[in-house]
Amino acid sequence: MQTITLKAVPRKIGTKQELKQIRRAGNIPCIIYGNKTEHLDISIPLSEIKRVTDTPKSYIIQIELEGKMHLCILHDAQYDPITDDAIHVDFLAISEAKPVEIAVPVKIFGNAEGVKQGGRLRIGTRKVKVRGNLDKLPDEIEVDITTLGVGKSIYAGELSVEGCTIASPKKLMVCEIKYTRQVAAAVAAAAEAEAAAAKEEKK
Repeated sequence: MQTITLKAVPRKIGTKQELKQIRRAGNIPCIIYGNKTEHLDISIPLSEIKRVTDTPKSYIIQIELEGKMHLCILHDAQYDPITDDAIHVDFLAISEAKPVEIAVPVKIFGNAEGVKQGGRLRIGTRKVKVRGNLDKLPDEIEVDITTLGVGKSIYAGELSVEGCTIASPKKLMVCEIKYTRQVAAAVAAAAEAEAAAAKEEKK
């Protein structure tokens, strides 16, 4: 998985008004915690934060703070309901020596048989959580839907990533080919024709 570096400065735990002042200056209040790391209150420019919040990708994040690097992943973010910009971000400290659980983007490819037959592809989730060492974490999980038929689905439990385990619920639906009215009508007509043929054979 790709690594991205963000530069941060320390901040004091302040009042709501002080936090607003930080944001007016173009910075976002953040915290780093976990993995026996002391709770660190920091701020990072919004332009930098957008590199990890406004993207479908997932990253291992190095936060540079006062000359020291903190290895992290994005854990949570709060957003402004009007601008959709992050207003507070939590980073979870991780270790190169320990497995990490992180949501990885799903890349769906292939021309599904079910779509050729008139079905419609529906995406259930854009990311699936995996657990593994840093050197094994993928940038994305490829899902081939070429043979997926109408009414069929692919679940997280059916996926595999070399060197990692799938951490999302096994029944998490990744994608499916849904029946459309056209396909449903065709299936119903075929069933009626089959039933009629069966009756004729019995006569």
